[in-house]
Amino acid sequence: MNKNITIKDIAKLASVSVSTVSRVINHDPSVADATQKKVSKVINEYHYQPSMIARGMVSKKTNMIAVIVSDITNPYFNQFVAILEKRLLLAGYTLSLFDSQTALTTDKDSVLAIESKIVNQIRENHFDATIILGGLIDRLNIPQDYLKTLENLISEMPTIIVGRANITELPNSENLTYLNRDQIIPTKLLVNYMLKQKHHQFIFIGGNASAWITNDRTNTFKEVLLENNVPISDDYIFNNNFYFQDGYNAAKHVIQSQLSFDAVVAINDRVAMGFLRGIKDLTNLDFSEFALGSCEFFEENAFSIPRITSVDHNIEALSNSAAQLLIATLEKQSLQTSLPDITPKLILGESC
Repeated sequence: MNKNITIKDIAKLASVSVSTVSRVINHDPSVADATQKKVSKVINEYHYQPSMIARGMVSKKTNMIAVIVSDITNPYFNQFVAILEKRLLLAGYTLSLFDSQTALTTDKDSVLAIESKIVNQIRENHFDATIILGGLIDRLNIPQDYLKTLENLISEMPTIIVGRANITELPNSENLTYLNRDQIIPTKLLVNYMLKQKHHQFIFIGGNASAWITNDRTNTFKEVLLENNVPISDDYIFNNNFYFQDGYNAAKHVIQSQLSFDAVVAINDRVAMGFLRGIKDLTNLDFSEFALGSCEFFEENAFSIPRITSVDHNIEALSNSAAQLLIATLEKQSLQTSLPDITPKLILGESC
């Protein structure tokens, strides 16, 4: 087998055009029998395996779906993509993951260059559709250059943006679908539960201040406290990022600032775990002396000591919804069933 042979080589050997080879590959009945036999003979002789792109040159469909994330090690992205891939494979589609690794990158120009390049690669490689889970799309202020890049993508293929309900800077398009991931209800569930336990000195830790998710969770946290006549100042809100180390750094900040507290709300489980480790390493404070809750449950929480009271955003249902919407769009069908219920639920642990 010649692994390096291309569709152009087959066309040259058979003395036909590349589009004719593509029509033969796709069993186009308009190709003359003699031409069909001639091209097929060359394909068989060289054991040519047509790529998905070659198959799609006539049908305009490759059955390939692009998924963009900013850090696949994030449990949310990881779980979402794993469920999505399973559903798409069963429906005959192949998923290609583009992990920009920009979640921890502070250089704005570098992030813009990387994510724009990925979008343009997707366009050039003729994917059938794109699902965007994170990156610049999660910024409160999305760069204009990136918005223009997205406009070009959306004009060419169905695109699902998971997370935000609407991005007003993007034009309305039949190709653009938003799958909302509510941040207000989960945060209210957690903070109200902690208030019922009579806590009154709250701290909020974690989350990048430039992200809409952080903005929604932090603002909801403050609003619920104020509605319940619990004072809160910005000194008690520490937005750094979404990882273990950020929780640990938050513990350092709380200790160095000598903040009094009896309840801590973390942006997610990993930040909560990092905070616990920091408290353990840096103080004599026992975990039982304060309440700790997390705005977002990760499956690894089941093995944490203590297990953290957290909010399950029902990522499985969210991912299945994305798969259903995508398949229905690509196959030009109406949804056969209603989308799964994505209602979040509070998972009680041992931390409060």
